[in-house]
Amino acid sequence: MSMSTTTSKCNNDNKSDSTNFNKFKNYSALYDYLTGTGAHNFTDSVTIGFVGAYGQAPVDLGALPLAIEAVNADKDLLPGRELKFVTADIGSTRSSSLPTRAIRAMTEMRDNGIVAFIGPDASCLPEALVAAAWNLPMISYKCSETKVSNKKIYSTFARTLTPSSKVSKSVVALLKAFKWDKFVLVTGSTASSGSEVKEAIEDLATREGLMVIESKQYSAFYIPRYIEEMCNVVGDTYRITRIYVFVGEHIALIDFIKCLQRRNLLYSGDYVVISVDDEIYDPNRTIKILSRDYLDPFLNESWDKVMGFRSVLKLTPSYPGNPKYKEFVEKIKALSIRKPFCVPYHATIFGSISVSIGAARVFDAVFILARALTEVFQVNGDPRDGIAVIKRILNRRYHSIQGFDVFMDANGDAEGNFTVVVLLDDERANGTQWMSMQPVGYFQYKHNNSSTLPEFKYLNPDRPIQWIGGKVPAAEPECGFFEEKCVNPVDWKIIASIVLISIIVMVAILFGVKHYRYEQKLACLLWKIDMKDVTIIPTETTEVKNRNMIRVCRQSVFHAPTSSSIVEISDQSPKRAYTTIGLYKGNIVAIKNLNKKSVDLTRSIRKELKQIREMRHENLIPFIGASVDHGHVAILTAYSARGSLEDVLKNEDLNLDHMFVSSLVTDILKGMIYIHDSDITSHGNLRSSNCLIDNRWVLQISDFGLHEFKHCNDELDFDNKNLKRMLYRAPELLRQSSPPLRGTQKGDVYSFGIVFYEIIGRNGPWGKTAINSSILEIIGEVKKVDKLIPFRPPLEDLGIPEYILRCMKSCWEEDPEIRPDIRFVRVLLKEMQAGLKPNIFDNMLAIMEKYAYNLEGLVQERTNQLTEEKKKTDALLHRMLPKYVAESLKKGDKVEAEIFDCVTIYFSDIVGFTELSAVSTPLQVIDLLNDLYTCFDSIISHYDVYKVETIGDAYMVVSGLPIRNGDRHAGEIASMALHLLSKIKKFEIKHRVGEVLQLRIGIHSGHCVAGVVGLKMPRYCLFGDTVNTASRMESTGEAFRIHISHATYMLLQRLGGYICEERGLIPIKGKGEMYTYWLIGEDSAQRMARIREEIAGSTLFNSISSERLSKTPDLLRRPGVNLLGSELHFPSPSQSPFAIQHLHNRARLALSLHHSEEIIPQENQLMSQMCLGNSRVFNSNNQRNPSSAPIISFIQKDQIL
Repeated sequence: MSMSTTTSKCNNDNKSDSTNFNKFKNYSALYDYLTGTGAHNFTDSVTIGFVGAYGQAPVDLGALPLAIEAVNADKDLLPGRELKFVTADIGSTRSSSLPTRAIRAMTEMRDNGIVAFIGPDASCLPEALVAAAWNLPMISYKCSETKVSNKKIYSTFARTLTPSSKVSKSVVALLKAFKWDKFVLVTGSTASSGSEVKEAIEDLATREGLMVIESKQYSAFYIPRYIEEMCNVVGDTYRITRIYVFVGEHIALIDFIKCLQRRNLLYSGDYVVISVDDEIYDPNRTIKILSRDYLDPFLNESWDKVMGFRSVLKLTPSYPGNPKYKEFVEKIKALSIRKPFCVPYHATIFGSISVSIGAARVFDAVFILARALTEVFQVNGDPRDGIAVIKRILNRRYHSIQGFDVFMDANGDAEGNFTVVVLLDDERANGTQWMSMQPVGYFQYKHNNSSTLPEFKYLNPDRPIQWIGGKVPAAEPECGFFEEKCVNPVDWKIIASIVLISIIVMVAILFGVKHYRYEQKLACLLWKIDMKDVTIIPTETTEVKNRNMIRVCRQSVFHAPTSSSIVEISDQSPKRAYTTIGLYKGNIVAIKNLNKKSVDLTRSIRKELKQIREMRHENLIPFIGASVDHGHVAILTAYSARGSLEDVLKNEDLNLDHMFVSSLVTDILKGMIYIHDSDITSHGNLRSSNCLIDNRWVLQISDFGLHEFKHCNDELDFDNKNLKRMLYRAPELLRQSSPPLRGTQKGDVYSFGIVFYEIIGRNGPWGKTAINSSILEIIGEVKKVDKLIPFRPPLEDLGIPEYILRCMKSCWEEDPEIRPDIRFVRVLLKEMQAGLKPNIFDNMLAIMEKYAYNLEGLVQERTNQLTEEKKKTDALLHRMLPKYVAESLKKGDKVEAEIFDCVTIYFSDIVGFTELSAVSTPLQVIDLLNDLYTCFDSIISHYDVYKVETIGDAYMVVSGLPIRNGDRHAGEIASMALHLLSKIKKFEIKHRVGEVLQLRIGIHSGHCVAGVVGLKMPRYCLFGDTVNTASRMESTGEAFRIHISHATYMLLQRLGGYICEERGLIPIKGKGEMYTYWLIGEDSAQRMARIREEIAGSTLFNSISSERLSKTPDLLRRPGVNLLGSELHFPSPSQSPFAIQHLHNRARLALSLHHSEEIIPQENQLMSQMCLGNSRVFNSNNQRNPSSAPIISFIQKDQIL
């Protein structure tokens, strides 16, 4: 079929302009025939209705049949179904009856079974409302009404046309991208010229924290003769802004730019205009977008006017990027001349007609509708359910025929894609056109979310915006629009010069003052000491020797109960000072006399003395001063009472364990690192005799620095003492006839290696080699350079870890350059320092305790007999009186009687004891009572009770005094009574086998007074009615039963876990009738819980973790001696050791009762193990009060805890 035939056919069919609403034709079959499309294997069809004004945009509507064809050809869209369409021409959009005709057409389409509407054109409010009422989807490609975005009313409406207000997001995003936080908005006064966009920009800018300084509007239907009005807008605002946002027609923008140019505002690059244009950027128009030649072809614009657009950023809808878009346009033209649109065809005119972007929107509308219907069919939904269909369109992206993705927001509005177009150098330019408007950026939404602003991105980062002046203009001048932020502008060059000169002068003055003070310090001789102020202390040379074996009893409760420790101490070292000592200003100082007659105090020597005086480090011996009196030159340093490292290593009685050695080595390394980092740079004379130990067991390096001061010391160079020093010197220094005075850092590393070897081997700096060779022979071997293996101390039989061996060898390297520096040596020995605590004070205390252990042995040896006798006396006294009373009497203090608010008193006797005594001999009675009370005493030692006295067969015990224990006294007595009652049933009478003693027990709680009675054979007695009542409870009781008063019963009920039986009112002599009870038994689990709570609250266990406390039964299975040191804190000196012992006993008893085990009768079991010896190696853990003697605790190192 030819084109003319088709046109003629269209003309015959269209006989009138009126629209036939009664009959709709389905053009899908006709279209298939005309286009030659073959038959499809469809099983069903879906029909959509197109409602529009054919006469307004007939060429664009050719996209409708083209979209239908594309959908039916796509196997993924509506599979098994054919998409068809019907159309209705509702006439001219200028007619007031247009909505009525559109609704009539929609009604007839609905009645004929269509499932959705495409259209209508400009007017859409009534149609969208009717579609929502019918619940049929409607997708418009041209409607620009803002009200249809309300989904509460127009619930089934969507549109592929981007509303003009949507550009506001891109505008605000562009402003924020360049940090323009304030601007002036200029818009037209009509909707077409930007009034709707104005409101959208203002609202969004306010929400995003941007300031609209002022909003200006120009007259509606702007024409160039209104340019003065535009210039007035510029005149009113240019002083208060640097950024303009212009929304309006292109012709108005040109005049706006002219007005800015008249005031020369666009040439400095300070002003920027963001222009919003609804015309799509066409890359084929280039410079014409700036001019008005299409409006006024006789108006010539000069390049100066055009250059004003260098400060303009135009936001335009993005140009289609689909490479097949031109082919798409040609197909639309071809289809528009056919039915149902029947565009009149003329070859010349038709070729120049352009297809608007509306055609692409029609095509997109059909496609997104087909996609939504496909998804509805997939879930067996109703295609006529408009809400379900629209739901699958909103908040989704779709790929437009234009070649880019478009996001449909929650209101059914297409967000649109906008491009930033600016004036750039044209690489394709010829001689007449050297710049053109070109796209530089676009906007992209993140994560399919249109609720946030899009992000501005450059199309090509290598071709950004060419800003005038080379930088992005600021939204506000640095000093503000009216210089209000910069008061009294000044010449910064002058200020900078003044400041610079002032700084130079101040620095010069500072250096001058510093130099003057430095010279003053050098001249003032603060280090100088007059020997007249020093009192020489004579040294003690008497050697004290004692080779006796001593047993050291460690004063701690944390010992392994099955091990012992015996330490042999043979003090053979002389008790004397290792150097001359004196008293200077109340402090003991060490005096090193130099064999020099005088010292010339040159500036370098004064500087050296000042440096050494200012050096302060915990591992360097403090320099006190120097004496330069004529004929007497000496150096005074702090005195280290424990001598040198050499002395310590020679003391075989001192056990140096791993921690001790690690601490000493670490101290040397820290001190040497400080020296190497200081102005002294090196030691030059490091050896074990120069490593001193103070009374805190901190190693301090001495004899460093003052090299010039000590130079020319008149000591003999080849005596044995000086030769021994050479054993520590590096081979390269031994070979030099005049080695440097201060030595070298690498030489110090070698010396450290020798000292390290000496510490590890404890056999001198060269070990076994020094036995077989003289010092001169050793030095000669070290100096040799032709030896394949350098001569070094022997490393055999040391038994040291591999990392220590490697460190020694690296320190002894023949080549000094290969040796590590002192800092790296510390890194090599990092594994050795792993056991040290990070706190130096903790290490110091640990070392001091180890030393105190040895010292304790010496003191104990000399006072052994006195101690043994004192223990016997104390043990006898403690059996007679409470321990705190005994201690008070020993001190000569008066023991005052004390009132106790509430205690529990226990009385018991043996029923039938008189008859038993009558048939027994006195010795048998004594043996019986001795066995009985020994058994009783062993049991009560496990409870918080105090035995008052025994009279014949009567046994009296109290709890709650002399040490108060809250309300626990009732529970302690009750548990003890139950324990005694269970034990008496198994007690055997030696001389009357088979008979059982009938124990009768009475308990009462109340207040009483306790005190010491008498001076000779003093006794600790109880007074008060509570004692009498407890005795009455016993006398009115029964055999094998525990009779308790109401007061005791109430306390036991408060504690819980005790089983009592009511006895009733019993007449009590002197008291009348009393309500009493029988104590039957107790819940061992509740008692265990109370003991765990008591242990948790004790200061002894205040550092046990909550996890360990939750496992208290397991904890109680382990005696206190086996607890890890990290789990416990040691008690303070004020903590009574007897209370600690008692707590352990109670814990052991509770465990035994819990497991129904027999209690081994023993008295002071834990204390009896405190003096057991052990020859194993121990680690120490301590907590010390600074004002008290050391409390030393040793735990086996090799025992698995």
